[in-house]
Amino acid sequence: MSAPSVPPNAGKIMAAVQRALRGLDVGSTEAIQILSWANNETPAIYDRDQTAYLVLGSYRDPYLRRVRAVSDRLNRRYGTYAFLIGDLTDIDIPRLPEFRVKFHITATLSDYVAAVFEQDAGGEVNELGKISETEYFEKAYAFPRAYHWETEAHLTDEHDVLAAAAQLMVTTDIGEETKTAELEALVERAKQADIDITVDTLVDELEEQEIEVPSYSWVHLNDFRLFELHGRCYPWTTEDELLDVADELPGLPRPRWEQQ
Repeated sequence: MSAPSVPPNAGKIMAAVQRALRGLDVGSTEAIQILSWANNETPAIYDRDQTAYLVLGSYRDPYLRRVRAVSDRLNRRYGTYAFLIGDLTDIDIPRLPEFRVKFHITATLSDYVAAVFEQDAGGEVNELGKISETEYFEKAYAFPRAYHWETEAHLTDEHDVLAAAAQLMVTTDIGEETKTAELEALVERAKQADIDITVDTLVDELEEQEIEVPSYSWVHLNDFRLFELHGRCYPWTTEDELLDVADELPGLPRPRWEQQ
């Protein structure tokens, strides 16, 4: 019986596996299974004649439909391969955390990572941590639904400040003292953007108006702000807006006839 085929970048793949497992020893049979899987599933990712996008997000309805919409939109570009980890076959490694292995291999091999966020629960929280705290950050872009810009460059009027304040007030895992401190910091950023407003005014306006915003966690907001500061955060509210901002990702554009 011939030995399983080994991908040409086997060393890079196994280094990604070691990052995924934090240096845990991988058995020879497990290594063979991983490399065999990679040989079958990943060539389209590292093909240098095209740009590869790993698309992350919730696999639950109705969120999955929008994650797939982003993948489909990107695949309309010339020379592009956009994919979800869930579309790849399973690896026969029952002892090991398979998703971590798949994530690190595909994130390593992909040119860009696009992550769609709509809620403060589920696997997306884990994925956000992975892309914001690892070497994959430099190739990652965040697409948070209804996230309101919080840095001075994106605060253009009082409405922007009010929306950002509403977002802070529904944050799920911080106390009132922290919320007050963040409102004060938001007001200071607003003043830097020449918007004259006070904390008391914000509180009064929030009590009078009903502003619907997702109840993201404090972890989410901090990571979204990090992506914002690096110019790689693309908020959206409707699916059409999501697809429009997906077009702003680096890489070859959609065909001109398809855009008309």
